[in-house]
Amino acid sequence: MYDLIIIGMGPGGYEASLTALRKGLNIAIVEKSKVGGNCLNRACIPTKYFRSAAHQLEKLKKLSDYGIVVENYTVDYSKAFEGKEKTITFLRNSLLNLLKSKKVPVYRGTGKIVGKNQVEVTYPEGNRELIEGKFILIATGSIPSSIGNIKPDGELIITTEQFMDNLNKLPESLLVIGAGVAGCELGYISAVFGSKVHIVEISDRLLPSKIFSKEISKNLLRKFNQLGIETNFNTTVTDISRDNRKATVTLSNGKILTVDKILLTVGRVPNTSDIDTVGIEKDSKGFIKVNDYLQTNFENIYAVGDVVNSPMLAHIASYEAKIVLHNITEDEKISPDYTLTPWSVFSGYEIGHVGLNEEEAKERGIEVITGYYPYLYNEKAADELDNEGYVRLYFNRSDLKIIGADVVGIGASELIHQISLFIKHGYTAKEIHDFIYFHPSLSEIFIYATYDVAIGKLF
Repeated sequence: MYDLIIIGMGPGGYEASLTALRKGLNIAIVEKSKVGGNCLNRACIPTKYFRSAAHQLEKLKKLSDYGIVVENYTVDYSKAFEGKEKTITFLRNSLLNLLKSKKVPVYRGTGKIVGKNQVEVTYPEGNRELIEGKFILIATGSIPSSIGNIKPDGELIITTEQFMDNLNKLPESLLVIGAGVAGCELGYISAVFGSKVHIVEISDRLLPSKIFSKEISKNLLRKFNQLGIETNFNTTVTDISRDNRKATVTLSNGKILTVDKILLTVGRVPNTSDIDTVGIEKDSKGFIKVNDYLQTNFENIYAVGDVVNSPMLAHIASYEAKIVLHNITEDEKISPDYTLTPWSVFSGYEIGHVGLNEEEAKERGIEVITGYYPYLYNEKAADELDNEGYVRLYFNRSDLKIIGADVVGIGASELIHQISLFIKHGYTAKEIHDFIYFHPSLSEIFIYATYDVAIGKLF
C-alpha cells in the first residue's frame, strides 16, 4: 500500500509529489495524459511563450530608436509553435526524469476511486489495475466548458486546449467567444501574428470579472482597438452556419461575420464527472466539497486545484497541495488563506492584481483612497521602450494602509508580489513611499504612486 496516491499530475499533483518526496512518503501517480497538466501543456506556459513572441513583434517596430534597423523580417507562427513544443517538452521530460530518479511509479491511465483506499486505473487499451493508498489526493483539474448549442468539434469550433495542441497555423480570421483571461490572451496573440480577430462578450467589457477593475478593461480595450481587434459587448452568438470550411456567424447585435475558426473561451468546469464510485460529495457545478483542511467527506481523501471551488489558478493548486501534505503528515492541521492571491493576464498589456480594488473594497464597507502613476515617466520603462501602462494602489482611507493594487505594464506579474508583502505586513502609504528603491527600476514607480497619499498633492 502506498502512503499517498495522487490522481492528476498538473500543478497540484506536481507540488504534492515534490513535497511528499521531501517528507519521505511512498507515493504513486495516476495520470491519463501528459504530466504537467493543462498548465504546462496547454495553458500557462505555452500561452506565455506565444505572448512573449507577440510582445517582441510589437517591440520590433521600436528598435530603430536603439539604432537597430530590421528589414525584410518574416513572421512564421508554425516556427513559434515548434519552439513552444520544444520548450514544454523539455519541462515535461525534466519532471518525468525527476520522478524516474526517485523511482516514483506513474500509472498512465484514468484513475477512479472505488474504495476508501483504492484507486482503479483504466489503461488506454482497456485493461484495469487496482492500487491502494493510505491517503488519496484528487488533482484532476478542469476541462473547457461550452455554451448553448455551440459545441467544439475540433475543426471549425475549437477549445483553448485544441488551439494549443493542434493549431500550428493561425487562421486568417478568428472569432473569440468570451473576453475573459483566455479570450484576451489568445485574441491578442492571434491578432499580432496576423489574424483578423473578432471578440464576442455577453458582458459590457473585456475581463468582466470584478477582480479586474473597469479601468484595466478600458485600457486594454484601447490597445485592442489599436491592433484592429473588433469587439462586440453585450452580445451573443445567435446562429452559426458552415460553408466551404468557413463559418457564417450571426450576432445578437445584428452583425454577420464570416470567419475561418471559432475559439470558445467561456470558462472551465471541474474534471470530476467520473472520479469515484464511493460517493465523494460534490456541489451542483461538479466541484468537490472539501472542509477547511481540503478533506472530502472521506477523511483520508483530499482534493486541490480546479476540482474544488477555489480560484482556478495553477499557483493556487500548488499552494493547496502543500497544505494537504502538511495536514497528512502533521498533527495540527492548517487551512488555506486566499486573501493575497495574485492574478495576472498576459495580453495587450501585462496585467497584475493583488488584494482588493475599489469596487471590492466598497462591497466590504471600506472607504478607499488611491494613488496612481503612469509608466510613461518611469526611467526604467523608458529605457526598455516599454512605457505604456500604470500603477494604481488602493489604501484604506481610515489608516492609509495598502489593501490592493493594479499594475498594467511591463513586469506587472512580478511587481504585485512586492505589493503582496506590503499588504501582508500592513504598510502605510508613507512606509511604501519611504522605502529605498534601486534607481532606475520599475519598482520606483511605487514612490510616485504614493506621493499624493503619503506626502500631499503637488498640483
